[in-house]
Amino acid sequence: MHTLKLQIQDDMYESIVSKGIDINHKLQEFIATLADDGYPAISTQEAKKRVADAVQRYRDGNGTYTPLDKDYMDEMHNYIQNL
Repeated sequence: MHTLKLQIQDDMYESIVSKGIDINHKLQEFIATLADDGYPAISTQEAKKRVADAVQRYRDGNGTYTPLDKDYMDEMHNYIQNL
């Protein structure tokens, strides 16, 4: 187990405590959401099978793909240019 050090401004800390919020519990929940993307875990073998199946569908020409929207592509192009 690891220990994290968190620095919080005094006024913010007092506000959190006055609301009865369990900071430790909230931080544990937050960290758990960082590690869990909501999708069930799959094995390496299953991941390789899915990729191999997708490659085969592509090679066979029977895969279904979502077409790219021109407005979206323009928006992303402009976004990248402005980074």
